[in-house]
Amino acid sequence: MQDTHDGYLRSGRVRFHAALAPLMVDIDSIQPAPFNYNNGDVDRIIESIQAVGMYRPVQVQEATGLITSGNHTWLACKEMGAEVIPVIPADWNDDEAKRQMVGDNEIARLAQPDRGLLLAILNELPDPEVGTGLTDRDIEVLRALDAMPLDTDEFGSWPTFSVRLPPHVMREFMYLTREADTDWQRIELLMRLAGWGG
Repeated sequence: MQDTHDGYLRSGRVRFHAALAPLMVDIDSIQPAPFNYNNGDVDRIIESIQAVGMYRPVQVQEATGLITSGNHTWLACKEMGAEVIPVIPADWNDDEAKRQMVGDNEIARLAQPDRGLLLAILNELPDPEVGTGLTDRDIEVLRALDAMPLDTDEFGSWPTFSVRLPPHVMREFMYLTREADTDWQRIELLMRLAGWGG
C-alpha cells in the first residue's frame, strides 16, 4: 500500500481514504459470503471508487472471514488490483451474520428517495453521471418527470398509456397497487414504489 500524501492510500488502482488505514487487511484474507443473494453492479462500484475513492470498510463475520456487507465492493477492489481492503470484523454467529446481510440489503431497499431533491443535487454537479450510479438516461427521465405538471385535472389533455399484460403480471400489478382506486392512481403508486418521488 502506498501513501500518496494527498489524503489517500493506494493499492492497485484503488484510492482509499487515509482514515481507513488502521482497518486494512490482506484482501485475500476475507471472501464473499456464498449465501449473498444480491447481484450488484461491479462496474458501477468501480466507477464510484474511481470518482470519489473508497470511503467505507466492508463488514466481515470474524470467525469465518466471510463478507456480510460489501461483497461487490470486494470484487471491484480485486478487479482493480488492490492487495488490501478495509474491514470491520464482527463477532457474529452464522444466524446473526445472515440476518445482518439481509437487513443491510432489504432495509436500504425500503428507502424512498426524494427525486426532486436528488435532481437538485445532480443539477449542481458538472458531470452528474460520473460516480453516482446514474446514467445519462436516468437523469433525462428524472428531468422529464420533474417537468410534468402536477396540478391539472384536465383528463382530456393527459397522455394515454396502454399495455397488454399476461395474467400473472396483471395479478401482481393489482396486488402491488391494491391501495389505489383508479388506473392512473395505480400507475402513480407503482412509480412511487419504484422510487419516484414526484
